[in-house]
Amino acid sequence: MENLQLILNAINKAKGMNTVVFDFRSRSPFVDYVVITSATNTRQIKALAEYVKEAMIDNHLGYSHIEGDETSKWLLVDSERYIVHIFEENERDVYALEKLYSGIERVELNGHVSETSTVL
Repeated sequence: MENLQLILNAINKAKGMNTVVFDFRSRSPFVDYVVITSATNTRQIKALAEYVKEAMIDNHLGYSHIEGDETSKWLLVDSERYIVHIFEENERDVYALEKLYSGIERVELNGHVSETSTVL
């Protein structure tokens, strides 16, 4: 959980919005958590990805790579146990990953919860 908190701190530092976390520990042997967050523009998306990447590298969280490029409205930051999706606000609605993951428990963040699970 404290590793997840390091990633969330990086997202907060870069002003990620509407962040949700899905707990995959009981569902996947490869992924612990999937994080989805939003940004207002591609510049902020890139900044968020860089902050998350730095947090993963600095804390030895097994950073792998970033999917997407500087013009993408959706970037994915991948590590050994964590996947972070960073969307431009409108693009997030198009792909609706929250709907795809609707059967997965959400992690409570700062007292706001969609479907209860672990509390951070």
